[in-house]
Amino acid sequence: YDVVFRYLMEDNKVAKLFLSAIIGEEIVDLVFRPTAYSRKIGDGDSITVIRMDFSAKIKQADGKEKIIIIELQKAKYYYQTMRFRRYLGKQYQNPENIDENKVALPIYPIYILGDAFMERKSPVIRINRTYIDAATQDVIEESHPFIEALTHDSIVIQVPYLKGSRRTTLEQFLSIFDQSQRVDAKGHVLALDEEDFPERYRSVVRRLNKALQSPKIEEDMDMEDEVIDEFNKKDAIIEAAKKEAEQEKQRAEQEKQRAEQEKQRAEQEKQRAEQEKQRAEQEKQRAEQEKQSKYQLIRNLYAIGQSPSVIAELAQMTEDEVRAILESD
Repeated sequence: YDVVFRYLMEDNKVAKLFLSAIIGEEIVDLVFRPTAYSRKIGDGDSITVIRMDFSAKIKQADGKEKIIIIELQKAKYYYQTMRFRRYLGKQYQNPENIDENKVALPIYPIYILGDAFMERKSPVIRINRTYIDAATQDVIEESHPFIEALTHDSIVIQVPYLKGSRRTTLEQFLSIFDQSQRVDAKGHVLALDEEDFPERYRSVVRRLNKALQSPKIEEDMDMEDEVIDEFNKKDAIIEAAKKEAEQEKQRAEQEKQRAEQEKQRAEQEKQRAEQEKQRAEQEKQRAEQEKQSKYQLIRNLYAIGQSPSVIAELAQMTEDEVRAILESD
C-alpha cells in the first residue's frame, strides 16, 4: 500500500537502511527531496505508482564519499515504461542536481514492481555499467563525470519472486515485503517476526508494526481499496459494453451477408440485422452511461480536493481531458 510504504520511507533511519541494502553501499547521509506521487488505475488487481527522490551521500569501498540522486519508483506493473522514462528525464533536467563544483550528480533509479516480467525468477536485478575499450574489449577501471552524468546503474525488484528467496542478506531483508505473508482478509497485514531478520534491519519491521497501530493509515488503506475497486468496476462495465457492442456489430454484418446469399429471405434477414443494429446502439448508450458515471466519479474526487493531475493519472486520461470534464458542469 502506498500509504504504508510512504510512511515507512519517511523515517530517515529506515530509509537509509532500505536504500543502503538495495544499492549495496553505505549511505552516510540521506535527504528526502520533494516527491511526485500519483496513482493509475487499471484492470485486475489494479496498480498504483509512487515516486520518491533522495539525495544520498554514500561511502565507497575506497573510503571516499560521493553524492548521488536516488529515484525510487514503486508500481504494480512493469509496462509503465514511458512514465518511468518521463520521471527519470525530469531528474536529468533538474538544474539542482549538481554538486558544489557544478558537476551533474549521478542518478541511481530503483524500480519496485508488483508484477514480474522475466521468466528467470530473480527477485533483484542489478544493472551495472562497465567501461570497455571497443578495440581490445578490456575493462577500463577509471571513471569520469562525463559518463557518470549521462548514464546510470539501476536496480529492479520483482516483488512476486521474493517469495521463498532468502539466499543473500538483501533477499532476507526484502522478504519483509513478501506479499505471500498476508494474513488478514483485507490483505493489510503481513505475518512478520523481527527475530527472522538480521538485527540491523529489525527497525524496519518495528516501523511497519507502528504503522499497524495507526487508525489513519488503516483508513487510508481502506480508501485506496475503495477507489481502486470503484474504478475497476466502472472500467469493467465500460469494457463489457464495448465488447458487446462490437459483437452485435459483427453479428449484424453476418446477417447482412446471409441476406445477400438468400434472396428469398432478404426482407427477413434485413429486419434481423436492423434489430441487431438497434441492440448495438443500446449497448453503445449503456457504455455512454457508464462513461458519464466515471465522469461523475472524477467530479466527486475533485470535489473532495484531488487535483486534476492526480485525477488524470487515476482515470487514465490527460489532464486537459479531466479539466474539460470538470469545466463542462
